[in-house]
Amino acid sequence: MTHVALFNNLLSKEFLSMEESGHPDVIPSALYIQCGLETPYMMHQLLAASALHLSIKTPESRGHYREYATGLQTRALSLFNQSNPILEVTSSNCVQMFMFSSMIGVHLLCDTLYYQRDSLEGFVDSFTHCLAANRGILTVIDQSRNLLHETELGPHLRLPEVLMQSTDGSGSECAALWDLANAADITPSARKAYRDAIFYLQRLFDAQQSSSGDRTRMPMVFVWQAIVPLDYVGLLRQRQPIALVILAHYAVLLHRGRGLWLIGQGGRFLIESIYGSLPDWQPWLKFPITALRDESTAT
Repeated sequence: MTHVALFNNLLSKEFLSMEESGHPDVIPSALYIQCGLETPYMMHQLLAASALHLSIKTPESRGHYREYATGLQTRALSLFNQSNPILEVTSSNCVQMFMFSSMIGVHLLCDTLYYQRDSLEGFVDSFTHCLAANRGILTVIDQSRNLLHETELGPHLRLPEVLMQSTDGSGSECAALWDLANAADITPSARKAYRDAIFYLQRLFDAQQSSSGDRTRMPMVFVWQAIVPLDYVGLLRQRQPIALVILAHYAVLLHRGRGLWLIGQGGRFLIESIYGSLPDWQPWLKFPITALRDESTAT
């Protein structure tokens, strides 16, 4: 009966609240469910996401559902590997591979945001694992860009392309970060990694402001993880202060999306933890801290 309950939960209003239908960059849940009905590994991952949601929704059964989520995801990955012994993106599997990889990425992020709050160190370790894993999603898009644009997913995949266009961001959310990256005594490679991460982050703030005001949609949270430079991921894994300051600014997007069950209070935890662990860098953290105090920010 547990699988039936998990499937029914996929159709619940609370689970589907992450969908925010009507926005062109949000893939409708109906497409994921349709894919799951046709693809066993996708169905196992959908049920894993449902179990993760129930672990958050029902604290008294948290351990049971989280363990169930882990088991289902492990089985999903096993089925995926069996179905794709040679990892090749084709016209016949590009939709399934993209949707599965995106669900895996969202699941890892959600698990990190809720269950890796014991320490900043543990959170960063888990988060950098998410960043590395999510690079695979951009790889799938790059390998099958033309194929995906000819499918029903095509209209929903514009955000990464828009963010990667080489135009300057117009907002000021990352102004302090630019000053910090330009003035810091760091290697040229580190400076480039920071500047690229800041550039894409500012593009996200700009996209948010132009499309939804202060409200964060899940694709905005997710896409930065997929396109952020690998060199930045390495610097963050080393807990370099500038990398953490940039992460705190990204956490503002998380905080603005705290009304989504996938995110919750993960942004607040991250901002407060980084602020508390970097007393000498607090002047560069004014924007994230101010965002926490501005409870008028949409949820």
